[in-house]
Amino acid sequence: MARAMHQIPLCEVTFHPTSVNDPSGRLFWWRGDLYRAISATRADLYRSLFDNRVVDGLVAKGLLVQTELTDLALEGCGLVLKHYQVPEVSYAYEWCDQMLKDAALLIADLAIELAQHDLALQDAHLWNVLFDGPHPVYVDFGSIVPANDSRIWPEYEEFCRFFLNPLRLMARGHGRIARSLLHEFYPFQGVLESEANLLLGTCSARSRARQAGSKMMSAARRCIPRRFRPFLRGMLTSLESRRSRQAPASNEARLAFLRGIRRQVSGIRMPVRRTEWSDYYDSLFPPFTASDEWTGKHHSVHKVLSDLCPQSVLDIGSNRGWYSQLAATLGSRVVALDVDEACVAKLYQDAKARDLPVLPVLMDFRNPSPGYGLCNEWFPPATRRLKCEMVLALALVHHLVFKQNLRFEHFVEGTAPFVNRWLLVEFVPPEDRHVREWWSERFSWYTLDNFVQTLKAEFETVEVIPSYPDPRVLLLCTRGSTATRSGT
Repeated sequence: MARAMHQIPLCEVTFHPTSVNDPSGRLFWWRGDLYRAISATRADLYRSLFDNRVVDGLVAKGLLVQTELTDLALEGCGLVLKHYQVPEVSYAYEWCDQMLKDAALLIADLAIELAQHDLALQDAHLWNVLFDGPHPVYVDFGSIVPANDSRIWPEYEEFCRFFLNPLRLMARGHGRIARSLLHEFYPFQGVLESEANLLLGTCSARSRARQAGSKMMSAARRCIPRRFRPFLRGMLTSLESRRSRQAPASNEARLAFLRGIRRQVSGIRMPVRRTEWSDYYDSLFPPFTASDEWTGKHHSVHKVLSDLCPQSVLDIGSNRGWYSQLAATLGSRVVALDVDEACVAKLYQDAKARDLPVLPVLMDFRNPSPGYGLCNEWFPPATRRLKCEMVLALALVHHLVFKQNLRFEHFVEGTAPFVNRWLLVEFVPPEDRHVREWWSERFSWYTLDNFVQTLKAEFETVEVIPSYPDPRVLLLCTRGSTATRSGT
């Protein structure tokens, strides 16, 4: 007996701006949850994937976003699915090189798994991959299509532009260039093969074949009488057309091709980086449970996190991420921002190894990623995507002031958009030995009182907490009178 369907009023639905042209259906929010309205032409296919437990298998293997059937109905669609919402959204131009490589392996693994069920992916670009903490997951359910009439993999060229070519650049130390090209929203093309070859000084097999053919034609022109040349060109054109049509391949050939792609991605080796900051905290990386190695700062931050229990934490200037990992072990979801790729990559490895809900992001909070698309809504800015309940800014302000010439109001203006409730920031006073080396009279405004007053322009309360070494302090800044620490 068919289940009764609950009709969703269209007036209560907010459609996702990026799915407006999706032929398989549209994403939408309803009552705080994320759904996908499936078109009538795809409804039977997707029901069968649930009936045959294909979806369950993909989700269990971490390849596909968690998705479930519903008894909901929406005008104009044949099926409504409910998706798990990835809490914090990041994009490829904010990932370290190993994150992009893992995203590419995810696409290859998903395509291989689908091929075993006579299915394929109709999209192989990076906008369909999100990181849930340190784990990539494919989120575009509507890209799953039957493979019966597909070529070996029509999306291979797209996969090259968004994954293989950027990874080739990153492997040679050109990560900044690769991310800049991936950052380009329009035209939607990633890194072209010609661009990668130009930057790397290499030539693809396709280009070498084209050059060899050109040389053969030049030689033929010298040897073949003019009256036979049109006939020869016609034969070559016919052969090229026949080759480009690519008759449908067997599933065995498709699987072999996809496994070859996976081996190709897996074989790309990323450079090992050493920077000013990558080894900075190696001698200051104690265990995450209280011990004799903990300083007063470790204890103070642990107490704040334990008392307030923030659901989400943004660690600005996270470096190797000791405090990011501490917050994650205490139950918070964590986004860790840093400008040093070596530090971001090491934190990513640690989070994966410990299976911690930490999303490492390569970004400078002074220059957060902007929004893209109509009215900046298709891909929202970082200040909206990465906003968290608590923001940590530890051992950061004095570097911004003395090395980057920022003032206190600049720091507050830059961090405030990311803060929902609390900011925990460290102040390193002029008496500190590091600050004394940078001090001059023009920084006379750099005092704790001035910093507190600047913070109070944005936050209701500012509480001073001991740090380490003395006389450093932590400042717990709170928005709203209800957001106070327990026991205070």
